[in-house]
Amino acid sequence: MNRPPVTLRPATAADAHTLAALAIQVWLDTYATDGVNDVLGRYVLSTFTPAAFAAWSESPHVALRVAQVGDQLVGYALLQFGAAQPLVSGCDTELRTLYVQSPFQRSGVGSMLLREARSAAHVRTGSDGLWLAVYTKNPRAVAFYEKQGLVAMGLTQFMLGGKPHDNHVMATPPR
Repeated sequence: MNRPPVTLRPATAADAHTLAALAIQVWLDTYATDGVNDVLGRYVLSTFTPAAFAAWSESPHVALRVAQVGDQLVGYALLQFGAAQPLVSGCDTELRTLYVQSPFQRSGVGSMLLREARSAAHVRTGSDGLWLAVYTKNPRAVAFYEKQGLVAMGLTQFMLGGKPHDNHVMATPPR
């Protein structure tokens, strides 16, 4: 099947519902591999809301970019400016999220979004360096970021349902 090409653009508030649904789908596909319990359900429904995406699309402290095929969104990258990470000196741009819908993974969409995120960081800060946290038990994502030149700097923890989950803090040096 021949798909239309992938295009990237800044998100708008009109994308909020689509982005919320996309985020929930990707998050559950990635992390709810044993099913969905109350903790996971509450987390995704309170975190990935249309209101949150609408606010991010309009925030001066955020860059939100979407990947689109035809009129369908297939991925997004969310950058947070002014987000210092003690393990990464001299860089306060966090790639909070880079999600690609499963059928579009391994097709170059993630690499395109990461390049776009670095470009947005450079426009905003003068540096394309960024940092992110990635779940240690997500080897596919860790390998993707390593392939893109990011380096593990240490560990941090993501708390979910009162339980810590180890995440690698990874960073890319500015070019």
